[in-house]
Amino acid sequence: MRARAAVSLLVLALAQVARAASPPVAPVRTPPAGAASGSPKPARAPAPPPPGARPKGPAKPSAKASRTPGKPNEAARRAIAGGPTQSDAARGAETTELAALRAAEQELFPPASPPAGVAWPSDGPAPLPALPDQPVVDASGLPPRHSVAAPTPDPTIEGRELGWLRTLTLPALPVRWDARLVRYLTFYRDDPRGRALAAAWMRRSGRYTPLVLRALRAEGVPDDLLWVALVESGFDPAVRSPAGAAGLFQLMPDGARIYGLQVDRWLDERLDPTRASEAAAKFLSDLHRRFGSWELALAGYNMGYGGLLAAIRKYNTNDFAKLSEVEAGLPWETTLYVPKIVAMAVVAKNPAAFGLEGVEPDPAVALDAVAAPPGTSIAAVASAAGVPEHDLEALNPQLRAGRTPPQAPGDTTRPTTNVYVPAGRGEAATLALARAAREPIELERRTLRFGESLDMLAASVGTTRARLADLNGVRSDETVRAGTVLLVPPGSGAARPLEKADKTVVVVASATSVPQGRRRVFYRVLSGDTLAEVSDALSVAVDDLCRWNAIDASARLHDGMTLVALVPEAADLARVVHLEEGDARALVVGSDEFFAHFEALRGRRRSSFTVQKGDTWERVAKRTGLTIGQLERINRRSRTDPLAPGESLVVYLAADARPHAGEKPAPSSSPEPLEPVVAPHPEELPQARAPGHENR
Repeated sequence: MRARAAVSLLVLALAQVARAASPPVAPVRTPPAGAASGSPKPARAPAPPPPGARPKGPAKPSAKASRTPGKPNEAARRAIAGGPTQSDAARGAETTELAALRAAEQELFPPASPPAGVAWPSDGPAPLPALPDQPVVDASGLPPRHSVAAPTPDPTIEGRELGWLRTLTLPALPVRWDARLVRYLTFYRDDPRGRALAAAWMRRSGRYTPLVLRALRAEGVPDDLLWVALVESGFDPAVRSPAGAAGLFQLMPDGARIYGLQVDRWLDERLDPTRASEAAAKFLSDLHRRFGSWELALAGYNMGYGGLLAAIRKYNTNDFAKLSEVEAGLPWETTLYVPKIVAMAVVAKNPAAFGLEGVEPDPAVALDAVAAPPGTSIAAVASAAGVPEHDLEALNPQLRAGRTPPQAPGDTTRPTTNVYVPAGRGEAATLALARAAREPIELERRTLRFGESLDMLAASVGTTRARLADLNGVRSDETVRAGTVLLVPPGSGAARPLEKADKTVVVVASATSVPQGRRRVFYRVLSGDTLAEVSDALSVAVDDLCRWNAIDASARLHDGMTLVALVPEAADLARVVHLEEGDARALVVGSDEFFAHFEALRGRRRSSFTVQKGDTWERVAKRTGLTIGQLERINRRSRTDPLAPGESLVVYLAADARPHAGEKPAPSSSPEPLEPVVAPHPEELPQARAPGHENR
């Protein structure tokens, strides 16, 4: 049943592959060294927020989407979750062809993982018969099951004739003739689905082969590592993963920064094929130096070198095959990742053997790199190069906000950023940008402070949020992080504090005394803030922040909350938007001032109602203009609790309502915790009974 279901999935996936086949690319000249190749931007997954961004809920989904039966409304789920859902995080960056290969792997390697206590699928002895005039190599990584000098010939595996493997030209990567590699090769040679996938990848690889090979050769690593890009991204340089990986080699943000790539809201060089290839080549070279074998280097690239080191130490072996075989040795994905890359390298070396001799790789897309000054818009480069703006956006997905990164205020250097234009347009664009650079700069720069929103910055510089968003390419679902340099309209001058007619009202959990050497400040939470970020910005401990504010450390902060902090007297909070003690009016939750303020805002007054003989919840509700539910909520009592004459209820009345009989000021109220519940002894709890014995 599972095999038939997998076949159905494969048929659908391969149909999508056929529909998504790329048209031939017109021949263009080979790009010079250092230039990046590119292509019109392919369809890709929605870009996630930049690392550490504070995600906002998406716009309300349409009625049509919310009425779709039997299918979750993912937009609504993200709104509820306040960002990506667990389902989003579980999905990876995967092209149509990679999805088809993943479906095929369910047939090639059933089951996806072995039952507990059973070893991984056995590779068995070397499948190729020994030849008298060639060296004999036993590289299974397992204890020899036969004499190394005279291995038992095994020309078949699973009933298939494998003599054709001896005719193949091998890549520079080590080839271990195990069952997984043989299954991949047989799939690509004998299965129409496999041949279709291999042909699609061979064609697409041509677009990026020259620049990837330049990066690999600069690091002195095998050319066949080109196929890492296939397994990672399907040769889609703009693809993103909800887990945070991006680009041709699916680099994570922190790893990319280690290798010199800029990853922020302005520029993500992981999406630049040239820069990403250079970083990946260095990373693979470092992994090989660490582990000493390309099998382990590739495994470390897939699962993380820290996890691989832990597995090596745990199982006391540095043999990839052994780690792949033992229970829980390596992730199942990693056990397939390495032979998957090696298999495609073998296919590329032997196109005729796999029926691919007529497949022509797409020509490399040639681009010119133009060094653009800070803050240069895509529109300006497009005008200088004489090409449509949307074409230039497709060639430069690494420019995330439609501009090159601006300089920070006070920075006198003028670092440039490469913007790619069609081949032959680079010289003219460079000259035009140089002429424009001599003109006065029209935009000024501001660094967003911690706790400062775009609306606050816009008000402080005398513009609108929409204008700031347009100047800086801010998406509607993006929350800009503190420390980001933003462009503002000219003439704004220094950021002006917002004028306050009265002190800002803030709510605090309790009255706190300020010890010597400290001062009390207030911070208004923005969407996406975490306790760790706030405590770091205010120079206080997370535990103290929770204690001062009755905060549950395991729950999320929400925009609009105000946190009180007793910061060191000398703490420099110039880069944090906050209120000092003298600028705020603090109201303790549940105090008379608290209720007077908030009920006055709603046109109500808080009062006390004395229950008369014969009064019921319904009568009190009618006389006070409240609902029974409101009375329950205000007094923290159930409507099933009988009222006694003479007792008092707290009520909220309209401010202009005439005083009622028995009305008097409500007593001071501060929330009292519920009485602690003493856990009963287990023997005092009701005992579970077996079905059918309820009455015994």
